[in-house]
Amino acid sequence: MVKTLTYYWHPMCSGCEEAKPLFKELAEIKGWKFKEINIENCETKTCDSLEYVPTVFLGRKKLSIDEMEDLLED
Repeated sequence: MVKTLTYYWHPMCSGCEEAKPLFKELAEIKGWKFKEINIENCETKTCDSLEYVPTVFLGRKKLSIDEMEDLLED
């Protein structure tokens, strides 16, 4: 089964804009689906519970900041 990398971001977050292409490219390299969600337009329990952006889920697993950094370093 193909994993999905879901990228939650906000338009006012400059770090989100910088990191988005990196995660998109990573997903392409790994053969994963890439889905981005602007939390400003999102009304789900997941969006309501986010503590920071960008937030990345790999499948159903929410990655910590350290896990996001490790994923980009591989």
